[in-house]
Amino acid sequence: MVYGITLFILIYFNQDKVALLKFTGYKLLNNISDTGKAFLIILITDIFLGYHSESGWQALIEIILEHYGLEVDKAAITIFVCSVPVVIDACVKLWVGPISSF
Repeated sequence: MVYGITLFILIYFNQDKVALLKFTGYKLLNNISDTGKAFLIILITDIFLGYHSESGWQALIEIILEHYGLEVDKAAITIFVCSVPVVIDACVKLWVGPISSF
């Protein structure tokens, strides 16, 4: 509740900065191709609603790191697991999308 009120106050008293941010956002989105927009939508939704198997990726990375004698860093593995499978999935969807839409 406090965060919402704080956000409202910041937006209310900084309307000129919010307008500049909106203008910049619209300008960036208008200069991206439709394929680029589709890729961004897929990438963002997969990041927030991803379905990848965390335990499988963790096991794979730990096995590879231990094979090469590297130390296993849990934070690095978590960041890798949260981002790399999603990017791969989004790239595959972008690649398969135009092929399958005959």
